Amino acid sequence: MIKTILLICFMLFLIVVNGDIWNYCEGNINPTFKINKLSLSPDPPIVGKEVAVSLEGGLNEEITSGSSIFNVAFFINGGWRQLPTFHNDICKVLSCPVAAGPFTYSTSIKVPIFTPHGQYRGQITLTDQSNRNVTCLTFQTYLK
Repeated sequence: MIKTILLICFMLFLIVVNGDIWNYCEGNINPTFKINKLSLSPDPPIVGKEVAVSLEGGLNEEITSGSSIFNVAFFINGGWRQLPTFHNDICKVLSCPVAAGPFTYSTSIKVPIFTPHGQYRGQITLTDQSNRNVTCLTFQTYLK
């Protein structure tokens, strides 16, 4: 279970690292979280190594609970292969409640050695306690 949560956290941070790999989803209506700054070191992440992640943004409303849905696909043998969908409780990753206003988060995560090198794409959708949109992001990245 801990490995799954760490992998979800790692992949969540991958999707929001920089403007050339992520975008807000089409139809991302009234998100309550806006990203101001993201950094990742090293960029791109290296399998089997630590990656430092820093996130800054603004939250328009307090989050007392919520969920995330994370879909990811890996490019292999000329096609995209869908990996299992991850569903997670936001408060298992963050300490809830999360107050409205400026939001910062920093962590260091080891990219598991068993993670395949290559191209990834996916989407994460976050909803709050009222099932309202917190944010929705799509991404594409490469793991060395």
